[in-house]
Formats: sequence, structure tokens, C-alpha cells
Amino acid sequence: FAMSLLAAGAPLAAVVYHVAPPPAGSDTNPGTAALPWATLQHAADTVGPGDTVLVRAGSYTGFHLTTSGAPGARIAFRAYPGERPTIVADNTVTPDAINLEGASHVTIEGFRVDGRGRAGIRAVLCREVEIRGNLADANQRWGIFTGCCEDLTIEYNVTSGSVLEHGIYVSNSGDRPVVRGNLSYQNFASGLHVNGDLSISCDGFLPTDGVISEALVEGNILAGNGLGGGSGINCDGVQDSTIRNN
Repeated sequence: FAMSLLAAGAPLAAVVYHVAPPPAGSDTNPGTAALPWATLQHAADTVGPGDTVLVRAGSYTGFHLTTSGAPGARIAFRAYPGERPTIVADNTVTPDAINLEGASHVTIEGFRVDGRGRAGIRAVLCREVEIRGNLADANQRWGIFTGCCEDLTIEYNVTSGSVLEHGIYVSNSGDRPVVRGNLSYQNFASGLHVNGDLSISCDGFLPTDGVISEALVEGNILAGNGLGGGSGINCDGVQDSTIRNN
């Protein structure tokens, strides 16, 4: 009896899954390196805490993720080393390439997301999300957008040519964001907009105080933004934060 309880409570082993375009990839495959899946959404529907998805170069429809990792057991979607997968169609749920909806402890790394209907990468109602090393160009509203996401890291991305708004937009009462080492240029509004926005509720996930505190914004390059009105770096409802060496 004790042994069966131990087994029932034991965590599942982390798995590395692989995705590649057809004909190599098929969602009927087991998702191994030799027999990869074909779609990012199939991977998003399958992963659990600790799992990594390695994505080969090629063109993909985006994905909508609602599953969280855990402290010390992140879910990661990463480009295969040395390659750059490109998302050429919005996910089937929202008008974004990659959408994290209530998905915490997740890493998104190494994708190209161009020309999407709203955001290249969007993450809302989350904790400890990392968005790292992605390229986002000519997306309709934002290159990278986050809302009600605390202990967030956005670093070493390139966000350019956002048609209506900002290259990077960190919003809605999420404390302790780190925005580091990004290049954000020729966006219609701001290169980086950080906005606590008291008018937007975090649906009970976080207290809605309209303030972003303890932000660290450093080492970013902002160039040629604001054709439609905007700043290199713009802050509203931000306090007790560090902005340096940009």
C-alpha cells in the first residue's frame, strides 16, 4: 500500500519532443528526433512540466498553450540548435503567433514571428515566463506583449516594424519584469512600453493595483520608433524600478 502511494505521487519524467515540417514530421509520430511531430499545436496539447520541445527550421502555424510548467520543471519551446523556425500563420485560438494563456514557468526561445494578426508572442495571466532570442517583425500590433505576468524575463529579442503599436509591451500590474538586451526599432509607437494600467483587471490572478514595481530595464537598444507618437522607452504606472544602460 505504501509503495503504491509512492508510485502514484511520483512526478513523470521530463521528455524532449521534436517537431519538424512534413514530410519528416507527422502528428501520428511519437515526437522523437527520428520521428518528429509536424505541428506546434500538437506539441502544446501534449507537453507537461519539465518537457522541452525542439523545433526544426521550417514554416509553421502558431500555437496556443494553457499548460503550465512548475518551479524547477519549466516547459520550453526552443528552436533546434543552429536553426530558426518561422511562424507564418496565427494560432487557431487568438490572432497571435504564439499565445500563452495562463501558462506559467514557460520558456519561448529562438523563433521568427513575422506579420501576425496581433502579437508575435503574447503571454498573459502568468508567472516566470521567459521570452528569449526571438525575432518579431511587422506584426500588426506588438512584437511581444505581456499582461498580468509577474517575474517575467524578456531578453535578447529583436522586435521591429510593429504596424500599430509597440515593439515590446509589458502591461497590467505584473511586478519584477526584466527586459534586457533587446533591439527594438522602427515600431509605429514605442520601442518598449511598460504600463501598469489600473483600468485592466487581472481576473483575480494578480492584485490589480495598476502599478508595475521592481522592473529592471537594461542594455536595450531602441532606434527609430514613434512615427505614430511614442518613445524609445515609455513608462506609465511604474515605480521603484531600475532603467539603465539603454
